[in-house]
Amino acid sequence: MKKTHTENASGGKGLLLGGLVLFFLLLCAACLPLIRWMFQPEFGPWLQGKVEAMGIWGVLALLGVQILQIVVAIIPGEPVELAAGAMYGAFGGLALCLLGCLLGSALVFQVVRKKGKAAFERTSLGQKLQEYQFLQDEARLEGIVFLLYFIPGTPKDILVYVCGLSPLPLGRFLLLSTLARIPSVITSTWAGASFAGNNLWLTAGIFLCTGLLGLGGIWFQRRYLARKNQGKE
Repeated sequence: MKKTHTENASGGKGLLLGGLVLFFLLLCAACLPLIRWMFQPEFGPWLQGKVEAMGIWGVLALLGVQILQIVVAIIPGEPVELAAGAMYGAFGGLALCLLGCLLGSALVFQVVRKKGKAAFERTSLGQKLQEYQFLQDEARLEGIVFLLYFIPGTPKDILVYVCGLSPLPLGRFLLLSTLARIPSVITSTWAGASFAGNNLWLTAGIFLCTGLLGLGGIWFQRRYLARKNQGKE
């Protein structure tokens, strides 16, 4: 008896899911020695020695990764911010991350504004552009952009692309988005610095608080978008 197209597709998805789970388990097993080493008291001094040995090149490398993370919006920013905090402390990491956000956001904003909406509608950003369509006509645009960047859980890097299509001037956007990012970034760099200092309880506390705030932010964002887009289908 021949299998239907639906059954074949379902079987293919099952194999793909099983392969991804197996890959994740193997990756965790391979990284286990590294994870154990990171929890040792010697890890912090070792990391600090490596950072000092890299000098300015370490700063430039981290800055480059932060800029890349903004440009390629699907790359999560938290690992970069955690690494920045572990390498350069809570406030040093904050300064580096904000500078990277500023430079990366300016680049993306200018490219999007030059290319226009049509160049991005058929990409993976198309759905997000549609969800935030209201920003192009919003009267209280500056306050809303600041709010969206301030609350945890919003897709802040994708919002750079969205805001590039709005009437908001580049300078105002960079000022609002950079200032509003500070609470989110400082919690990540603080967690990274605490972990590097082997202050595991503080690190866990920061993760717990930011996780709860992030869930609240995601809930708020969904409610807010649903209200703004109601009746616009």
